[in-house]
Amino acid sequence: MLLMERNQNIEKRILWVAERLFLEKGFSDTSTTEIAKAVGCNQALIHYYFRTKEKLFWDVFAPKMEQVVEYLDAPLDETVEFFERIGNIIDFYFGMLELDERLAPFIVKELIMNPSRWDKFRERFLRSERRSSAFEKFENMVNEEVSKGTIRDVLAIDLLLDIMSLTISAFIVAPMGYAIGECDLNSRKEYLDRRRNDVRTLILNGIRI
Repeated sequence: MLLMERNQNIEKRILWVAERLFLEKGFSDTSTTEIAKAVGCNQALIHYYFRTKEKLFWDVFAPKMEQVVEYLDAPLDETVEFFERIGNIIDFYFGMLELDERLAPFIVKELIMNPSRWDKFRERFLRSERRSSAFEKFENMVNEEVSKGTIRDVLAIDLLLDIMSLTISAFIVAPMGYAIGECDLNSRKEYLDRRRNDVRTLILNGIRI
């Protein structure tokens, strides 16, 4: 029992350290040797638990990506009208990225700019037969509005990717002072509020008929 708990603790620590280093340095600039050193174990243990660095990447971030899609369910309150729900989704993703400023550049560099990972993300979390129930709910909501003639004919997956890409870009092209964390909190909030409103306007006007 103690050995099992020790093994689980080592595995969790590897995941935690790998996440920190991947976010701080990027996938390519982080070695399994560096991860092992930070964990306090030998490199063979990294390969024993995760086999490859690429598998370690997915074991670290797949649960988080799954949450990103599953959390679609949170803003989809059916008691409010459709356009407000879309606005709530945009607000939600802005709030999520504000929690950790490393996330947006990491997503762009390690996911969006990596074709094989991006394809895997789309297939695994949005297009597979086991895709999330939250995305299916979102898709049904969009299709219903299309059929009613409330919005133009748009695929739910394209609308979601538009929302995600515009939200992420707000953090990527932030003013330099904000990007390096030197601006004050009020300036940071004002910038994000402006960008949030701009994204809402672009998305909502883009789907209205």
